[in-house]
Order: sequence, then C-alpha cells, then structure tokens
Amino acid sequence: MEKGALELVHQRAADLTNRLRLLQGRTQLAVSFVPSHETNFIGYFSNNLNSELASALGPKYAYLPPERGDQADIVILTAHGSDLSTRLWQLREKIRKDAVIAIWLWDNHLRHFQNYRTALAADFVFPSHAYMAGYLFNPLSVIGGHVPACSAQWTCDEVRNILDMNPVQSRKHKALANYVDYPLSWRSGVLRELKERVPEAEVLLMPPDDRSRYFSKTSEQRFHEWLQYKATIILPVEKDLSTRVFDALLAGQVPIVPTLVEDFDLVIPPQMQMELGIVRVKEVNVDALRSSISAALAAFDRMGEMGVRQRQEYVLNNHMLPNRIDSMLGNILDMAQKTSIVAGFGQFGFGLYLMPRA
Repeated sequence: MEKGALELVHQRAADLTNRLRLLQGRTQLAVSFVPSHETNFIGYFSNNLNSELASALGPKYAYLPPERGDQADIVILTAHGSDLSTRLWQLREKIRKDAVIAIWLWDNHLRHFQNYRTALAADFVFPSHAYMAGYLFNPLSVIGGHVPACSAQWTCDEVRNILDMNPVQSRKHKALANYVDYPLSWRSGVLRELKERVPEAEVLLMPPDDRSRYFSKTSEQRFHEWLQYKATIILPVEKDLSTRVFDALLAGQVPIVPTLVEDFDLVIPPQMQMELGIVRVKEVNVDALRSSISAALAAFDRMGEMGVRQRQEYVLNNHMLPNRIDSMLGNILDMAQKTSIVAGFGQFGFGLYLMPRA
C-alpha cells in the first residue's frame, strides 16, 4: 500500500476513535433506525415500529424516526444483500460530521461483493451471520459484534394483543414449511419431496418474484398463519440462522433446526434449546426430517400450553427488534469506553481493528 493511502487509513481510524469518544461524552444520544428500501415491496416491518422503538429504548437515547435520521448521533440502517453504498454516501453528506452510520447486514452470508461495497460506505458494520463475517473487514469501517436475526414483522404489543384475543388456539398436527421457492437452490427439491412424501409437513411455497401468498396478508393474518401449526421446519439456503427460527418460537411452535446452522448455539445455548423443546437434525433429507417432525410434534404435545407460553415469552423478552437495536447501541458505546480503532494486519487481512485500551 502506498504511503499516502496508508496515512489516510490511519487518519480514518483516528477519526472513528474520536467520534466514539464524543458519543461517550453525551448525556443523551439521538438515534434513528432506517429500514432499507429493499423491504418496501413486501411491507416487512410493522407500521408501529417507530413508536415501539421510541418507547423501548432507555433514557440514554432519544429516538428519531427515519425521516429525521440525518439529525441523529447514530443512524442504524438495515441491508438485505443489495449494494447500498450510494445511499450511505448520500446520507453522509446530510448528517453531522461527528455522527455515526452503522449498517446491519441481514444477508452477509450471500452476495459478498454487494455487502462489501455497503460496508465500505459505513462507519460500523454489524453482521447477522458470524460464521461468514471475515470477508467484511476493510480499511474504512469497523466490524462490530455479531447481531443475529430476530422476529421483526410485529411489535411486542401487536403480538401480545393478538395472543390476548386468541389465548388458546387449536393447531394442526403438522410442521409448517412456508418458503420462497428458489429453483436453483438445493432446498427446492427437499421441500417438494417433503410435500409429496410427508403428510405431517405443511409445505407452502411462493416464487421469488411473487410473494403475495404471504405478504399480501395483513401482519395479523401472517401471525395467525404461524399460530395454526405446532412445529416448523428450518431449511436455510446456506448455513444461516434466519428470522423464521424466532418467528416460529414467537408463535409457540417447536422449530426443527439442522445442525449445519452455524451460529445457532451462539444465539440460543444448547441448554435453552432443550428447555424450549427445540429439535436438532443432523442430516437434511426427507427421512431424517420425517423423524424430526414426529419428535417436534411430540414435544409440542408433551409441553402443552406452558411450553407455548415459554417459547413466546423467550422471544418477546430476548429476540425482538428492540433487543437487537439496543444490542448494537450498547456495542457502539462499549467500543467507545474500552477500545481504540487501529489500522493494520489482523486475522482477516489489512483493515480496521478494535484494540483494548491500555
């Protein structure tokens, strides 16, 4: 690397360290959460999201809605696999020079080039998938802590209101598999075989270019779809821990999770998996899944309504969107208190790394 370029990288590290220290000195921080345009076409996030975040974040933070994000001290945006670098650079022209832009990558296990370009335009990057985060290290932004997926289609109040109106609901003795059908994915064949051979599997598919089967429903109707079943089959496209694990638990279902899901034990410890009745499966084939479905349905019946409530409260208290926003904000402030940002060679090559302060 040329000397001039190296000096610029060191200046970038010093600038980010200084901005963290400025954040630490403020009694209250203005924070904004901006879902990316990638989710607009399906209306993924709740219309009540901003009011939930305004009330859920503690007194340390003053929440600003997305339209006022350029006034915030910390702006957190989501990215879902597209290149959002242009949008971030445009935002940088509007916000204060000492403000911080953080990006939460929901799909960093896929589309590496697009995610890397997005990361270069941010100040701090939070990957959803820890097992595939190494390639994101770069000379312009800091890779923060692992912030996994969560249940984000509904607010906590929305869920509790639906459950209060439907305290006990009869469920089909089946495992739900409601997926986008990607024809080139290995998953497509497994789902079709499940549909043909396993009557206890409720396979509901929709094409990538038409997701109306699920997303044309109201958010309440979507949640009722989950509430109709006792279990869910988790079949990731790669090895990713997806939102549907938390959606299933939120609906009181017993998830069937392949051991190939890399980050699962990091997010839900094995002891908690046992307490919630979660079923793990080593081989992703129809015969193994059939046995796991039977085990999951039996676990649901054995644990009864108490198990349903336990799974629901576990997600409501630990794995909703406000939990993840709070985690990212806490991580940023923790970096401000305990670390400095340095440029150099580390485990993942040349980039910006966090170093504990002496």
